[in-house]
Amino acid sequence: MSLFISRFITASFLLICITNTSFADQTYAPQKVIYHINYPETSRINATFTNISNHIAAVGEENIDLKVMIHGAALEYFLAANEDEAKQVRLDTIQLEGAELLFCGNTLDAYNVVIDNIYSAEKENRVQAGLPAIVALQQQGYIYVRP
Repeated sequence: MSLFISRFITASFLLICITNTSFADQTYAPQKVIYHINYPETSRINATFTNISNHIAAVGEENIDLKVMIHGAALEYFLAANEDEAKQVRLDTIQLEGAELLFCGNTLDAYNVVIDNIYSAEKENRVQAGLPAIVALQQQGYIYVRP
């Protein structure tokens, strides 16, 4: 058999296998994830929220425990949400999808902000220190993601 025919048969077989595999039907095992946001760029934060929404949709709300650690300059986005309806919608959406927002207490102290001054945040959303909390979550089996 010629090399061309052999390659053609191999390529045809691979194409059939690929087209018969549906990635849309892929299911995932339950996941525990901690997203890390400490950057100030609104566009990057919004892109991260899109990643989070897509992640939850792909895995399924019932199969994911997803937390988001906010500290450093990223806090400014969340403070601005008090006056910005578009930011409020973004935050409401990811929280309704199941994402739990966590705020670094050291950052709040540095900004002289109490948790009650952050849009939709509650006392239980405050952790003492962001990075040690991320490590503690990793020790509990959470996978670290920083887009």
